[in-house]
Amino acid sequence: MIKTKMVIFWVVALLLIPGIQAQNIPNKSPWDWLQELVLIPGVSGKEGKVADTIQKALPPGFEVKRDDSHNLWFTKGAGKPHIVFVAHTDEIGFLVDKITPSGRLTVKGRGGFFPKMYEGHAVHIYTSRGRIEGVVVPRPKGKEDNISPYQMSDVEIYLGVSSGEEALELGVAEGDSVTIKKKLIFLRPDLLCTRAVDDRAGCAVLLAAAWRIEWDKVEGKTVSFVWDVQEEIGLIGASRMAPHLQGDIVFPVDTFVSSDSPLDDKRFAYLPLGAGAVIRAIDSSNITPYPFIHRVRLIAEKSAIPVQLGNTRGGNDGSVFVPEGAVDIPLSWPGTYSHSFIEKIHKQDLEALTDLVIALVRDW
Repeated sequence: MIKTKMVIFWVVALLLIPGIQAQNIPNKSPWDWLQELVLIPGVSGKEGKVADTIQKALPPGFEVKRDDSHNLWFTKGAGKPHIVFVAHTDEIGFLVDKITPSGRLTVKGRGGFFPKMYEGHAVHIYTSRGRIEGVVVPRPKGKEDNISPYQMSDVEIYLGVSSGEEALELGVAEGDSVTIKKKLIFLRPDLLCTRAVDDRAGCAVLLAAAWRIEWDKVEGKTVSFVWDVQEEIGLIGASRMAPHLQGDIVFPVDTFVSSDSPLDDKRFAYLPLGAGAVIRAIDSSNITPYPFIHRVRLIAEKSAIPVQLGNTRGGNDGSVFVPEGAVDIPLSWPGTYSHSFIEKIHKQDLEALTDLVIALVRDW
């Protein structure tokens, strides 16, 4: 009887183990990953926590590599061509520059944005002891009109203290990173506004695709997925990865800044949200050769993936791979209000972009 009970016990246990393992696997949709990743602080030069999350979330069995700057990547397959997909983990924000005698913080900017967008808003300061709250001090009444200049030197953060000594007691130090106080704003279940969609959406796409690709079937090519750093301050992480990887084709996955908003001129960069993934044919740093655009569109058509084609401003990480011999084919989602705290993205575009990455790995 005892032996029979033991046999039953182990049979049941073995049947339950796959279910238990499945519950522990973080195989989420790109929409779910985006909501998690945007809330992690990762101002340019301080991307370690974002890299930690992605590295822990990757499928088991991957040989993941990481350098001292927190560039993160893995490579699968063998042979030519070598196809590289890259998304950047950093976001725009501030670094604490000085702590004033009155206990306020002056800052240095990391990335391109308008300082006055932060005026009067709540911020988070990430100290060695943890996160604390602050407020960007607004200008005196009557000086807040649009004509009045508001530069980085005008930004001061109030912590609720009245001396530098009190600020130090909170754990604040020069070099601490600062972001706007982040919040997920769902205009609809499939339409989200928040800070750091650029480029946590790209990070989410690669993470979700890494789970869904059948890597054992990737033949006749080498594929690398890269999550790089410091894109917002000069493509620094990509510049380090490009000569190391020596890719033949590079697909940077980043925002397409669309004019699909009420006050923008629709004559340039107009791609509607919700209409699918984007091929950035031309931007400020790159012109993609038409035969390669056509090839991507054919692969998308084969899998019934909605794809749009457009031109926009801004650069992309793939541009620094071109001098190393790669063809740069930027992939995107249409987004509005770029580099603000209400960057807008549509769920359908993110899913289409993930499907496109998977199709390119399979069919290129």
